[in-house]
Amino acid sequence: MATKRNNNTSSPPPSYQVFLSFRGPDTRQGFTDVLYHALVDAGICVFRDNEEIREGENIGEEILRAIEDSRIFVPIFSRTYAFSKWCLIELAKMVESKEKSGGSKRILPIFYDVSVDDVKLKTELYTGALSIHREKFSPSTVQQWEEALRDAGKIKGWELKDKGYAEFSKEFVRKVSAELKVKQKYVTENLVERIDQQHALTELLDVDSSHDVQLVWIHGMGGIGKTTLAMAVFNQLCDHFEGCSFLLDVQETTKRKGIEHLQRQLLQDLGVKAADITITDENDGIKIISKKLQNRRVLVVLDDVPDHQEYTGKLAREASWFKVGSRIIITSRRKMVPPFKGGTVKTFEAEPMEFKESLLFSRHAFGKETPRDDSLDLSKEAIRITGGLPLALEVIGSKLRTSDRGQWNHIMGTLQKIPDRKVQDSLKICYDALRWEVKNIFLDIACFFINEKKTKAMYMWQACDFEPELAVQELVDASLVRLTDENRFWMHDQLRDLGRKLVRDERHHGKPCSRIWLHEDALKVLRDEEGKENVEMLSLSSEGLSEYCVLTKHQLKNFNSLKFLSLCRSNFSGDLELVLPKLIWLSWHSCPGVFQRTNLHLKNLVVLDLSESSVSGTWTGWRHIRMCNELKILDLQRCDHLTKTPDLSMCTKLERLILKDCINLIKIDRSVGKLKCLKYLNASGCRYLREIPREVCCLDGLVDIVMIMEGGFKDSHKLPDSIGRLSRLQCLCVSLRSSFKDGQKLPDSIGRLERLQSLRVSLGRSTPPSSLGDLKSLTMLVLSWSKIAEIPESIGGLVKLELLSLFYCREVKKLPASIGNLNSLVELNISMSGITQLPDAAVNLQKLRVIDMRGCSIRRWPGFLGNLKKLERLDIYDCKYLRVIPSAIRRITSSLKVSLSAWDKSCDRYWKQLEVEVEEEEEGGNPFAISRNAPVDRLRRWRQAQPVLEASRRFRYTLDLKKEEENQQTLRKTRAHAQAIRAAYLFKMSKD
Repeated sequence: MATKRNNNTSSPPPSYQVFLSFRGPDTRQGFTDVLYHALVDAGICVFRDNEEIREGENIGEEILRAIEDSRIFVPIFSRTYAFSKWCLIELAKMVESKEKSGGSKRILPIFYDVSVDDVKLKTELYTGALSIHREKFSPSTVQQWEEALRDAGKIKGWELKDKGYAEFSKEFVRKVSAELKVKQKYVTENLVERIDQQHALTELLDVDSSHDVQLVWIHGMGGIGKTTLAMAVFNQLCDHFEGCSFLLDVQETTKRKGIEHLQRQLLQDLGVKAADITITDENDGIKIISKKLQNRRVLVVLDDVPDHQEYTGKLAREASWFKVGSRIIITSRRKMVPPFKGGTVKTFEAEPMEFKESLLFSRHAFGKETPRDDSLDLSKEAIRITGGLPLALEVIGSKLRTSDRGQWNHIMGTLQKIPDRKVQDSLKICYDALRWEVKNIFLDIACFFINEKKTKAMYMWQACDFEPELAVQELVDASLVRLTDENRFWMHDQLRDLGRKLVRDERHHGKPCSRIWLHEDALKVLRDEEGKENVEMLSLSSEGLSEYCVLTKHQLKNFNSLKFLSLCRSNFSGDLELVLPKLIWLSWHSCPGVFQRTNLHLKNLVVLDLSESSVSGTWTGWRHIRMCNELKILDLQRCDHLTKTPDLSMCTKLERLILKDCINLIKIDRSVGKLKCLKYLNASGCRYLREIPREVCCLDGLVDIVMIMEGGFKDSHKLPDSIGRLSRLQCLCVSLRSSFKDGQKLPDSIGRLERLQSLRVSLGRSTPPSSLGDLKSLTMLVLSWSKIAEIPESIGGLVKLELLSLFYCREVKKLPASIGNLNSLVELNISMSGITQLPDAAVNLQKLRVIDMRGCSIRRWPGFLGNLKKLERLDIYDCKYLRVIPSAIRRITSSLKVSLSAWDKSCDRYWKQLEVEVEEEEEGGNPFAISRNAPVDRLRRWRQAQPVLEASRRFRYTLDLKKEEENQQTLRKTRAHAQAIRAAYLFKMSKD
């Protein structure tokens, strides 16, 4: 059943991993229900479909999107499956999606109470059902269903037979988990992969032996790569077990969230139902672990564990807690192994990198894989001093790269004075070289901002009169900090520990340090009378505790230097006059809906984060916030009780207003028009919010508006006609399309947005206005999922456009000739569109590098394709009217990356023709004949090659077409030469 969603759900629909298709009356209450819950309990995101509640005659967009999002399709073939038009429609969509995926999607059919022959239409069961459908549906539709059934019948599936539902589901879940690799961990790229160590550890684990439960203790100094090694081996072996869990940074997590948090995570990872996990204290956790995991063969990794039993004894004390064949891996800096009753204990020492491997140090020091000849001795010395520790090599190498050549000897001399393998002391050299401002930012990140987005922190540092952009870049260049793809801070645990050690070393005469990140330390400081004036940043997290921490004036007084305060499940009480005078950042997650304090005047507050709180539009705390004249960021994400934003007219310096996923938000207060400094407005996921207030169009400084409805197109927004007044707007993301009506129009005034760079909009049937072509600064235009029938000719005026996406614009049949004027276009996406041909004017797109036309209706290759000199990637999968590789493509001089499935399917005739030619020329038994094996085997190797991920995941391997054409010419010449020799030989034989 396409389980209908309640409009009051608190989060956008997930991206599904598995799509279940079944006939409700046959299996809904029995087998399908058991299978569904088994998959969900294993941590797999499942879309469970049921055709019985479908409305209307067309398959819903929610179903289409769920099929497109899913990676594995599971049709459950039962006696009446083929009698349901909905089941057949879904099956056809699943087969289509699989074909278009290039091998990334799979169908795993289950034959519930039918045979494979039934599905292959070799019996009367499903053929009879199709006969009934022919009376109601067109021949082409029924033929499509027939082909889908036959295709599914060819796939090796799963037969239920006499197996019990639970037993079958358990086995099936293991298969799906292996396909999805849902338990795999991301191995960071900052350390060099140690293949030799991985092999040694894998052999030591001996996973094929099921005679006992083994614990492998990986020990070694910090920074040597223990965690990376454990992750790599975990990823290799996780498919061999019934359940897997990787508990990262056990010691740190226990200090911050308690051992109960890790016990709960362990049980959930290993498939124990949430309803069966009731942990009030660590003893409850021990009891549940020891009982619930006895019948599960599991792989568990406990990362960064001290040598005492406080941690392992509460997570993996005895072998009897786990099924025979289970493996427990523990990483630690200590050699001493705690007791493991009843199991086999093995130790594994993580070793430093060998000299040959360590020369990769030059990647960081010199920017290439091997050092220059005149730097080889320096590289050897650096490797000797650091003991071959990957992290130290990276940081020291980065320090040398950013230093003058004349300073290198000084740096190396300082390193030589450090005792062997004191990695933190080696790292501290790089820290000591930083400017005072950069040191402070490094310490802030180490204590509070790891895995946090950088935007808010940058505002705080700016308020401290720092230059954060320069400082963060300096840290990145020094390899002390990384920024992830999501713009989050990341730091190696050795560098984190270094930063926190430096903070702890600030303590003297019993006074607290400047930064306090542990809950217990924060409580102690709040109780103490002295030393509070030294504290600049403090985190008080009550996560997992049943009671709120209540902060009073007595506890908060004397925090005269505090600039950062993070609270969770906490509250204030009483008169708070004159407290926290320098507070810049307040994170108050799970803030209660009742405000019972007075005189809270945070006059220097810049960042206020009330995410996931119970605040409403009538919350009395707003009047205190309105007094925050310096406020620049207000984050109200996932505040479910908020139906209308408060009057914020007093917050005249506000720059970022975040309302993302406020699922019950109906209206943005008109006072938003007085926020003249507002730059960023995010109301994505606010499903009941219908329009942007007209007052927003008075905000001259607004740069970004984000109002994408991630859950589909059931509702559309409305843009004010005066949107063109936003002269500084650079990014606009909005849904103007609805599934129930044509949706809203894009206003004509859109053309006045002279600085707009990115426009992402889903439209109804209304044609985009001609003023669209006036957006001279636009670099990205995404019209995906729009119902528009044509693109205006004025699009040719987008002289800076680099990306044009018309994905799933089914009604668009052609592109205007003016597309040839898009001289800056780099990527064109017309996949799943109705476009039948590219206009000849597209020959002028000389900067075009990517063409994605998967599943579009294009009927002929443009003759100019070979003239696109910079074309690098082409996806022609499922272009049903294209059968051969045109000569135009083979004339392209650069290597062209083509989707594997496209090469196999759309160009299949090319391969077959070549094989035919070789067969015709083959002469059996003749010594002068050219064997067919070489070219044909080469083609087969290309088609069967293991996919290699390129920069874009759509493209699986690279084929140099020009080189192949040259090879074919050589082959033809060789054949001709051999035939000439053969002819001469036969002539000579005839004379003799």
